[in-house]
Amino acid sequence: MRSTKIWVIVALLAGIGVAMMLYKHLVLEFPLAPDTKYNSWFVEARVDLYSREPWKRGDKPVVLNMQLPHPADNLVLVDENIIARRFGHAITARDAEGNREATFSKRRIDAQETIFYRAIVYELDAPSPGKAEKPPAPNSPYSKENRPQLAEGEQQAPIYLALDALIDEARERSASTKTFVREIYLLARSAQDDRVKLIRDTLDPHLTDTALAALLLEAAEVPTRIAHGIKLTQDTRRGQFIDWLEVFVKDKWQPVDPEQYSFGMQDKYIAWWYGNDRFLTLEEGRAHIESAVSVRHNTNDALTRAIWKSGQNSNVFLTFSFYNLPLESQILFKVLLMIPVGGLAIAFLRQVIGVRTFGTFMPVLIALAFRQTGPLWGVAFLCAVIGLGLAVRFYLDRLKLLLVPRLAAVVIVVVLLIAVLTVISFKLGLERGLSIGLFPIVIMTMTIERMTMVWEERGPSEAFQQGFGSIAVGILCYFVMNLQMVEHLFFVFPELLLVALAATLLIGRYSGYRLTELYRFRVLAK
Repeated sequence: MRSTKIWVIVALLAGIGVAMMLYKHLVLEFPLAPDTKYNSWFVEARVDLYSREPWKRGDKPVVLNMQLPHPADNLVLVDENIIARRFGHAITARDAEGNREATFSKRRIDAQETIFYRAIVYELDAPSPGKAEKPPAPNSPYSKENRPQLAEGEQQAPIYLALDALIDEARERSASTKTFVREIYLLARSAQDDRVKLIRDTLDPHLTDTALAALLLEAAEVPTRIAHGIKLTQDTRRGQFIDWLEVFVKDKWQPVDPEQYSFGMQDKYIAWWYGNDRFLTLEEGRAHIESAVSVRHNTNDALTRAIWKSGQNSNVFLTFSFYNLPLESQILFKVLLMIPVGGLAIAFLRQVIGVRTFGTFMPVLIALAFRQTGPLWGVAFLCAVIGLGLAVRFYLDRLKLLLVPRLAAVVIVVVLLIAVLTVISFKLGLERGLSIGLFPIVIMTMTIERMTMVWEERGPSEAFQQGFGSIAVGILCYFVMNLQMVEHLFFVFPELLLVALAATLLIGRYSGYRLTELYRFRVLAK
């Protein structure tokens, strides 16, 4: 191919990639930098329904209720959408707590059905002022006003005595409503307290600390409700619902941090629903249900606004983007998109610098493995496995095995070596050793085979040079592929892969001297 054609192709690929990137940045306001002024999160609830009798045909109506999250004073639901193919669904507010519930219905479910709920949550600069509310009327059956009347000479039930003793002790230790709530929380967590044991044995042995604290506060005529929600953290694939209390103080409901026992959430939480209902309720029909809640932290408020604005206008760049994939797939693609970056780095190091490596993709796979083990432990494990594997491979030469059985034998040996090193590192208390299983076994097997061939054909010096070159390139690729800026740019602007492809084509046409060759033949240059 003439050089003119390659330059045209390179210019076309780079121009398309840069043009798409500039359009998304300048028009759609997708950010170039991962840092941000505001916090935002992508939240997704996935529900899988499995038919208990998939082999039977006929009408089997199913009605499923799912709780939906609440906005808060400092958290806003920017966008919500539900994906439930072939399901009828509606969103309703059904109780005084303001709980929102989505109801899904279908005449008959298949062997497996999946429902997605997605929302974008972002944090406000200044919390919006909440409206003054009226305190709810106390209705606890354990408050002194609602207890059954005692006949003359009749003694109070033990559970009431235990409740009164705990409440009186909390009042004695506190000086305000807020400190009273904190002391109630601490007493409810006293698992060895005989009074707490008595209450649990009488009502429910599985009563949680939060539910017991709510019971005590309501018995003390302090308006209380239980909130169920999730903690907004970094990239959680299967988040767990957390319970906490909200107490009515100064004309509004105020949350109590479940970890610090103080008013105001120290970390970021979003309430999903209130009360004693469950997250999912099968109102009608029979099915096995599994659910998972995923959270992905977004590091730029501009990205949230851009996604929201593009979604409002049904922009094609958002329709066919990674942001429409499930969160688990998004997290996976964040890693996969780094492989072309590593490939570009290897192409430059081999063709321009002249670093010798075993193959093209082995250093990239080593770099991916280093993401879990770290470069220091990764190099140690890699050298141990390849060194021991080489010893076994040289011994197999004496047995005069054919190629395919010999490769199969080396694979078995590599797996055994990884298993032994993992067990030994675990026994020595080296937790990093548990990640050694992430190394690409087949690539290491071929590396051992290739290193043996180079050893026999060109000598141990050449074999060690290529081996050390592969490890050095893998470490360099690890640092490049773990740059937050690089990861952000290629995930938000995947069209940059066209620019990477253009750069790779240019490197592929490079036929000049490598830097290592210039150093090698420096005497001739003089």
